[in-house]
Amino acid sequence: MMDVLRITTGMLAELVGAKLDGPGDIVITDVAGVEKASAGALTFIRSMRYAKMWAQSKASAAVVTQGIEVPEHEAATRALLFVKDADLAMIKLLELAAQAFPVHTPGAGVHPSAVVDPTAKIEPGAQVGAKCVIGPRSVIGAGAVLMPSVTIGADVRIGAGTMLNPGVVVYDRCTIGARCILHAHVSVGADGFGFRPDPSGRGLLKVPHVGTVEIGNDVEIGANSCVDRGKFGPTTIGDGTKIDNLVQIAHNCRVGRSVIICGVTGIGGSVVIGDGVVIAGCCGVADNLTIGAGSRLGAKTGLLENVPPGQTWTGLPAAPHNQQMRTWAAARKLPEVLRALKRGGGAIGKAVEMRRRDLER
Repeated sequence: MMDVLRITTGMLAELVGAKLDGPGDIVITDVAGVEKASAGALTFIRSMRYAKMWAQSKASAAVVTQGIEVPEHEAATRALLFVKDADLAMIKLLELAAQAFPVHTPGAGVHPSAVVDPTAKIEPGAQVGAKCVIGPRSVIGAGAVLMPSVTIGADVRIGAGTMLNPGVVVYDRCTIGARCILHAHVSVGADGFGFRPDPSGRGLLKVPHVGTVEIGNDVEIGANSCVDRGKFGPTTIGDGTKIDNLVQIAHNCRVGRSVIICGVTGIGGSVVIGDGVVIAGCCGVADNLTIGAGSRLGAKTGLLENVPPGQTWTGLPAAPHNQQMRTWAAARKLPEVLRALKRGGGAIGKAVEMRRRDLER
């Protein structure tokens, strides 16, 4: 991987401002996790858990967060590069490694197989790939990239430098800002999920959604995620927000800036998410809630009420994390408590035993 660039440990240390403990002439040819790394690979150590694996690892070098002691390091044959934050250094080095694998884009201009409405506008430097469809009056910004089979509706605005990967669909009147990345098969602007019982008793009435979607700058949305249009006004995604794969954002949501939403999460309609919120994987958020700025939801949280700013909530139903931990700790003790009550006899013990027998019937 990195051998294309002929990077040595000494060059890497200079690049990330690291203190080098070991040879500076080791050639790095790959980047890998500490457990799977082979000779010539660079790995990363951000905690003692990984530091303890170093002695058995075959990696030739590691970037290490300062303050972590790495046992059994052989400085004569392998190198450690100490930095303030191994994760930040990893980003810089992976960006360097990525230069060996440039993304193949369609090339400037419009592919002959693309279908572009005569009223659409393609700004200079934009790339429109094979079998793309661009609807009436839509504008594709300068330097934007539409990979093959992207569908753009009418009156859509795509910002400068934005990349839409294969299969992305942007419905009518939606706006996507500059320098965004939408991965394969993202849907922007489909109808919100709204139905009401038909007074005649013959099924359901569909609620029309005449709003739009407005996505800010520097937003990234993972594959197969959906952002639905608003019922009246827009569903909005703030600048710098990052959304993982398989995420559903319902109609009329307002997602703030620099929010992180991890995979397989569903956000109900008209939810307000403040700036800097982190939502872990497999979460569910009910309609019409507010999640305060800087707060966090743990994995598999089921949120049914508002979260104040700066708090961490977990569990189903969700509660402040410290409170939830006490609840879980108490629940683990219930079998022991029941056994003690049974042994103790008396009215409580007899009631518990009767209830147990009832449940077993």
